[in-house]
Formats: sequence, structure tokens, C-alpha cells
Amino acid sequence: MFIDAETVFLGLFGNPVEHSLSPLMHNMTLQKMGINCIYLPFKINPGDLGDAVKALKKLNIRGVNVTIPFKEEVIKYLDVISDEVRTCGAVNLIKNENGQLVGYNTDGRGFIGALEEANVEIKGRVLLIGAGGAARSIAYELAYRGVEHIDFLDINYETALNLADFIAAAAAISTNAWFMNEEEFILLSRNANIIINCSPVGMYPDVEQSPVSSLETLDETVICDVIYNPLKTRFLLMGEEKGLKTINGLSMLVYQGALTLQILLGIEPPVDYMKEVVCHKLQK
Repeated sequence: MFIDAETVFLGLFGNPVEHSLSPLMHNMTLQKMGINCIYLPFKINPGDLGDAVKALKKLNIRGVNVTIPFKEEVIKYLDVISDEVRTCGAVNLIKNENGQLVGYNTDGRGFIGALEEANVEIKGRVLLIGAGGAARSIAYELAYRGVEHIDFLDINYETALNLADFIAAAAAISTNAWFMNEEEFILLSRNANIIINCSPVGMYPDVEQSPVSSLETLDETVICDVIYNPLKTRFLLMGEEKGLKTINGLSMLVYQGALTLQILLGIEPPVDYMKEVVCHKLQK
């Protein structure tokens, strides 16, 4: 990759960022398309987020994705936020528009793209494990696309309650919050059409972990995980063992990545190639 004074800089703000495959996916895609642009990972230390965001203007960086743990905190440093961010309360993309920093969220639309790719009907009741930034954007999109009810499970009940109240008010659908434990999961999962792990439990290197110990009571539920490394988390493997339809985080990563390049560069990236790049890396 040749870098010169005309090279456009993109990146990722988070902590940690070492595990992320976004830099590989984006750089391979940009190179394939012949675009003079590079995507860099930036590990931001706690307390330095404000300075890092200001640096986007100073260094004329076109934009960055935002990941754990900054999706909500970063909002206060931005000049403008999209309607979607205003509603779901989380940012995963910042665009530097001529010195004005605009916050977007593509996580929810990325997840919807994954459901549509798998021909999953968006309806009925949904159960989310985890109530962080990813859960916010996913719940927001699901609420506006036809689901009737969303339950939120989290190890911090107040976090789950705040999100449940937020989505209920924003989208006028019924929601409930619950403290995350096996008993509550078993009761709630029986009536869920879709169950989504929005927590980091099961992410590499802790691949033997799962947010729950069993899916034995389920028979037709769609099991989803926002984690893409590994491609098959313990949670998804349990779903497969029960013969359930499962969806990993790869398609969500790719679709939200494609939206990132559309918003920042105004291009239509090759989604199939992006998925191929990530799959090849994970299967090594």
C-alpha cells in the first residue's frame, strides 16, 4: 500500500482494539478497489477520549469507527448526531465533515442486514443478552421493524432497565428488564422468536464461555451472536446442537463495515469480498 500526501485516513477508536478484524477487512477492500485510503486501529486510554476525538479535526482524519467502551461516552464530544444516534443513544461511527464531527450508528442496520441475508422474519418477541451500545442500536432497529416485544437481560439490572425504558419510549413497543441469571433466561427464552447475545461473553480468547449453560428448552428460536471471533461461539454451538438456526456476528460486521465506507467515502464496497477476507483470517 503506497501512502502519500493525498492518502485518506480512517480508523477505529476503542480499548481493546487488538482483536478487531476491521482494519484487515477495510484495508484489503480499499486496496482491491484501488482507493488511496488507509484504516488504522487506535487504542484509546481511559480519560483520553476527548483529546482523541479533537485530534480527528487537527489531523484531518476522515472518520473512525467507535467500539467498546466508548460508544455512549463519545456523544458529548461530537458536533452533530444523526436521528438514529439521538434515539438509540450510541455511536459507532464518526465522520469528519469539513471540520464538523457527525456521529452515526450502523450496528443496528448491520444486524438487520444479517437477518435479511439469513431470511429471518423480523417479528414476535426478542430476547437480548446484554444491554450495552450494540444492544441499544440493535433493539432500536428491531423495534422499528415489526417486533412486538423486547426483553433485556443484563448482569447490571439498572442498565437493562434504563435501556428497556428508553426503547419503550422511543419506539412505543412493550419492553421488560431482567437481572441476568439462568432461571430468568429459561423462562424468557421459551417465548422468544429471536435470542441475541449482545455481550462479549464467548469472545476470543475466552471461547469456552457462554452467557448461558444450556438451550435445551428451545425448539424453533433463532440464535444470534454479535461476536465474530470465533465464528462459532459456544452459545451458537449449543444452538446448532439443538438444530436451531444460528447467525454469527460476521455478517453484522461486514454490513456495518460496508455502511461505514459508504458514509465516509461515498463508495459501494464489495460485501462478498469483505466477508471472504474475514472468513479467511478466522479459519487460519
